[in-house]
Amino acid sequence: RHRIIFWYDAKQELLGDFDALELPEIEKIQLANNEMALKYRMLREQPKQKFLLYRAGPQPDDLDNWLLDVQLAHGEFRTDQVALWLSELELGMAFAEVVEDHVEFFKAAKRKEALKRRLESDDTPGRVRMKMLSVCAQAEPRLDAVLESLLEELSEEEDGRWRILVR
Repeated sequence: RHRIIFWYDAKQELLGDFDALELPEIEKIQLANNEMALKYRMLREQPKQKFLLYRAGPQPDDLDNWLLDVQLAHGEFRTDQVALWLSELELGMAFAEVVEDHVEFFKAAKRKEALKRRLESDDTPGRVRMKMLSVCAQAEPRLDAVLESLLEELSEEEDGRWRILVR
């Protein structure tokens, strides 16, 4: 809907995601003391080109923001890693604390995918935590099944599932 989108990465943790994005017909540019030249380019040289502008760090103060007028006229995208994971899993902000408390779990794509397959629309934060446990233990999302899986692993003198669960 907007020709120019600003993406501020306040925690500076999403540069890899920005670099990995492949958006046809949209030019990606990282802001790095190039604001005035970029402003001229976007507004005068390429007035029809679409841009995604990424800045590692928070939005500058209004008086120091050379692109504030452009930003106000167009769009802004703000996010952090927790919000991205919630969006990816189609979970609401009510689950933000679950994600924040278990960041290590969500860093692994396989675990996220396994959890996503188990999620249901009526899940509660407690139920999501149980499903996360079940993913780590490679079991059904029931306490008895998780315990059985961990005991089975212990009997085989293994500890891989347990180490993942602890981490």
